[in-house]
Amino acid sequence: MSLPPFTDQRRFLIILSAGGLFFFLVLALLPRSPGQNQLGTWLAVAISTANLAVALLLARMRPTVHHILVVTSVLAITIALCDSTDGRDSDLYLLWYSWIAACGAMVRRLWEAVAHAVLISAGAVAAFAVEGDLGAAIPAVVMTVFSITATTLVVYGFGRWSQLLVDRDPLTGLANRAGLARVAQPALAAALAAGRDAVLVLLDINRFREVNDALGHSAGDRLLQAIAVQLRGVPADPAFTGRIGSDEFAVVMYGADLPGELAATHDQMRAIGRMVISQIAGPFRIDGVEVEVEASAGVAAAPLHGTSLDALLPAADAALHAAKRDGERVGVWDPGMAGVRPWELAMHAQLRAAVASGELRLHYQPLRSARTGRIAGVEALLRWAHPDRGLLAPEAFLPMAERSTLIIDVTEWVLNEALRQCADWALAGRHVPVSVNLSARMLVRDDLPSLVSQTLSAYGLPADVLTLEITESALVTQPARAAAMLRELRTRGVKLSLDDFGTGYSSMEILKALPFDEVKIDRGFVSGAHGSLPDAAIVCAVLDLGHRLGLRVVGEGVEDARALRMLMELGCDILQGEAISRPLPPSPELLALFTAAASVAGADAPIPPAAADGPGTPAGDRH
Repeated sequence: MSLPPFTDQRRFLIILSAGGLFFFLVLALLPRSPGQNQLGTWLAVAISTANLAVALLLARMRPTVHHILVVTSVLAITIALCDSTDGRDSDLYLLWYSWIAACGAMVRRLWEAVAHAVLISAGAVAAFAVEGDLGAAIPAVVMTVFSITATTLVVYGFGRWSQLLVDRDPLTGLANRAGLARVAQPALAAALAAGRDAVLVLLDINRFREVNDALGHSAGDRLLQAIAVQLRGVPADPAFTGRIGSDEFAVVMYGADLPGELAATHDQMRAIGRMVISQIAGPFRIDGVEVEVEASAGVAAAPLHGTSLDALLPAADAALHAAKRDGERVGVWDPGMAGVRPWELAMHAQLRAAVASGELRLHYQPLRSARTGRIAGVEALLRWAHPDRGLLAPEAFLPMAERSTLIIDVTEWVLNEALRQCADWALAGRHVPVSVNLSARMLVRDDLPSLVSQTLSAYGLPADVLTLEITESALVTQPARAAAMLRELRTRGVKLSLDDFGTGYSSMEILKALPFDEVKIDRGFVSGAHGSLPDAAIVCAVLDLGHRLGLRVVGEGVEDARALRMLMELGCDILQGEAISRPLPPSPELLALFTAAASVAGADAPIPPAAADGPGTPAGDRH
């Protein structure tokens, strides 16, 4: 298969043409030079000028134009040499042929470079033959032909080698992302033109970081090399394999080598994904340790899901993330999957700038004690004061931030701002504990306990003023590391809350294994408890379980007086929702709510501040 052209081809042709123009001008104007005032030299000047203009005006050098410029450059030097005055100084012209040979070697195929070398050598020999001095100049001509040939081979070889360095992953020897596009895309186009299907399998090695942590990065590198060797043995030909990320690989396969009609069913594509995963299952012996490899795969097919790698890669990536989210080994792209859209890229950049420019805001939703009626704390909820779209709720931008490390910056800002506000309330004589939602990405940061402790110390706050809320889904990606982080936080005095309890599949196991202080009944069960006996039964069961485990139970989504009364009668400890108050900025209205709650301590009725005159907390409100 042909290799791509040199990336600096046009630049080199510009230099060649400009150098040729200067060379021939000097020969035409320099006294006693072999080309002084010779018609052939001035013709060479004209040809070089035209070549330079073409090279400068064309934004992209096409192969045909490149061939033409090489031929015209040979023509220019040959005309100038044929028309030069007799004498040994004519050997000066021979030096320029090697420069043209270097330019002629910058092509896709070896045979093209050799053809250019033959043409350039023929031009040199023909010029001396026309001049009638071939016999006397045989040594110079032989050395010129040798120089042309050597220059062509060396430049072509080094060019191909440097291109391989650009297109290959140095660790595994597989194609990198750019190389995969260069090599596999033409084959994909050819397969589609021939009516054949194609499939892209994107692989992600699960828990690869654990190998690095346990055995060291050098062992992790050896594992990646072993995986690359296995991927080369995927039973399909042609199959192009590449490493496109730290622990991400891609395999591209084509029609005749695929089982059945590829695009007929998702099951067939899942079978292909499982086949590729089985190829790298291991075990691999790394530093004397048997290492099993767990991988997830995303599959996209052409032409069903796109006709180019640029279209298939994001589709397979979205399928991969969907599979990991759903606990599946293989995901197949479906148009219903949410991929990254252009407007999300723009919003990502805007949100990163918003963190630094002070556009983020915190609103605080009060948590009321059912026993005393006092405000037992507040939950910090994030808002974005977007300059064009107004005040945005978290569901408008946090899902996008969650897919990148930007969520770490956002969470750090929320933690710092919530504790700063808590310290301000403490200075005003109000002890108001604050709850902050914690992203899953934060749970695998080794410095998370230190970050929390340092932020608390910076504002002179005790650790028990802060409650970190964690959803069950945040614990399932790397449960061992997340559990270690939570235990460390708990030993430092920070309180922990299991949010959205009852919506996952392992909530009971999590409650047993981790040191939580409270559970929050998911708002869906609370809001549906009036009209649904199963929801009411779940609310009762969670309350009973939480109390038996010695945990505080929080009822979310208390939207009306009936839900409020029901939870109080069932013995819920903390109440949260519109019936208490909507989320409020740190304002006199919020302070008045604190005062009102204190004045009616022990009352059964909901606190009635301006909770009814604004929008409530959206479902799923986080941060």
